[in-house]
Amino acid sequence: MLTLTARRSLGFRSDVADDAQTTTQTIERAHREAGAVYGTILLLAVVAALSEDDEATSLAILGGVLATSLVFWVAHVYADVLSRRVAGEELPWRPLLMSAAYREWPLVEAAFAPALPLLLSAIGLLGRSAAVTLALAVGLIDLAGWGYVAGRTMRQSRLKSLLSAVVAVALGTTMVLLKHAVH
Repeated sequence: MLTLTARRSLGFRSDVADDAQTTTQTIERAHREAGAVYGTILLLAVVAALSEDDEATSLAILGGVLATSLVFWVAHVYADVLSRRVAGEELPWRPLLMSAAYREWPLVEAAFAPALPLLLSAIGLLGRSAAVTLALAVGLIDLAGWGYVAGRTMRQSRLKSLLSAVVAVALGTTMVLLKHAVH
């Protein structure tokens, strides 16, 4: 008979606590991935809206993207901490705040790769139009990646995971088009 430590080192889950920890980790990962998807859609909408103003420079669009991401991150962190306190979480504020900040950070991280073309344009290495197009393309590629990862995480076949990627891109494109229609 294997010891508990040996069973765990071989990947055996031996008790309810292990199952609960695995479930908690899965939920945490899903929440972070959802934040990345939300952040990417937010970024796409901001780039699409700000790029409609011909006077907006690449630097202004980049600033808008980063500021919006940070403002939404702060709002999500606040809402997370508040909801956990209301639910009876008794941790001190600092650990709650740090945990929420980490959990919600993918919302900001989602802006980094699509912001790169805008940064390159701001320093004169790309034209504004190319930078906006590339930022939108990178954002849509990110959404496709998150859609595919979500599908595989749900143990879907590769084909169904590709379909999840297509749906994610369609949703992102729809959000950009709706934002364009509103403005």
